[in-house]
Amino acid sequence: MDSFSSLIAPITPEQFFSDYYGKKPLHVAATAETRRSLLDWPGLNALLSVSSAWTEARLKLFIEGRQIAPEHYCDRIQTIDGEQSRVNPRKVQVFLSMGASLVANLVETLTPELRAVARTLERELVGLTAANIYCSFGGRRAFNSHYDSHEVFAIHTEGEKVWNLYQGRADNPVVAPADHPDLQRSLDQQKGRLLQSVIMRPGDLLYIPRGQFHDALASSDASLHVTFSVEPRNGRVLLRLLEQECLNDSAFRAYLPRAEADDRAGLKTHLADLAERLKAMVTAPAFLSEVMEMQQAIRGELTEYDLPSTRPLTAYSVAPGQPAEIIRSVEGWILRTRAGVIPLDGVQKAAAWLIGRPAFTTEELSAWFPMTDPAQLNVLLQRLVRVGLIVPRGQ
Repeated sequence: MDSFSSLIAPITPEQFFSDYYGKKPLHVAATAETRRSLLDWPGLNALLSVSSAWTEARLKLFIEGRQIAPEHYCDRIQTIDGEQSRVNPRKVQVFLSMGASLVANLVETLTPELRAVARTLERELVGLTAANIYCSFGGRRAFNSHYDSHEVFAIHTEGEKVWNLYQGRADNPVVAPADHPDLQRSLDQQKGRLLQSVIMRPGDLLYIPRGQFHDALASSDASLHVTFSVEPRNGRVLLRLLEQECLNDSAFRAYLPRAEADDRAGLKTHLADLAERLKAMVTAPAFLSEVMEMQQAIRGELTEYDLPSTRPLTAYSVAPGQPAEIIRSVEGWILRTRAGVIPLDGVQKAAAWLIGRPAFTTEELSAWFPMTDPAQLNVLLQRLVRVGLIVPRGQ
């Protein structure tokens, strides 16, 4: 499942984004050709047996909509690095025998198969991606009806589970609802009528858009699935970018005019001026470039090792005494040098990083900026060589 097409087949990416993404749930039943093999019981047991990896933050237990307090299944133990809190497998097994569900969080890097799916979703939806494993037992519910503040892709791997999808949908939520009895009563009212019941079997995929109310219950003796959460950037990132941008403008650093009950004209005019300035900032080409860069600036943890192989390094020296200044112009970011101006849109942070060092390698540059298009970085290097700002080592 190294491609989005294979992940959602036989649905095409075009169908998914036009008809389902952000709009409505999608259940894709597995066939012999599309069976999604991701994690089986032996694989789960092997992961959980790496006991040093599981803390109360990464492994949680739930039963009938309530979380079991970590002190009931975690121990304080002495390690070579001092006292630590660790999950006690024997205590966990007792709760599982009582019908509790196990949730193993942040597992997207633990196996090649999990990494492949996470990397595919991260790349296709341009969002922060995480994976959780859910192990449940027949007839015992882990979570009450709820909605999530991110996109959900659930891949079923063992047993069967019934998912109930409801008509109710929260409006672009940015946080998940808190676990509280009074709030749950409100959520049960908001979820509305049953929209669809889906029986998930091994290899099935279920997509649930952000905010869609749902719940699930294992219908076999035991069930296992992996949920991938994907959270693309939303409009809040603009506020962080604009805050610094506004501080560079004297008009935003100035005091607001005093406003009296019978004289608000001065403040009204001032706010109108600031609004026009904000509009100019947001619509500037340079701001568009910064937003695109922030969209791409997501984690690079999903890269795999390929030891014992290593790669040759291509080294550069930064020419000493060469004046260079990175400037944000109306048309975008530029690098001003003695030899002329170099456009930097999309690579301004990479340019600032490399000219601030006496030497670097292209592999190091790619590692620091993994989400920047390698072709753009190569063009940047070629331009900096031409103006004499950097020099290939050995020349």
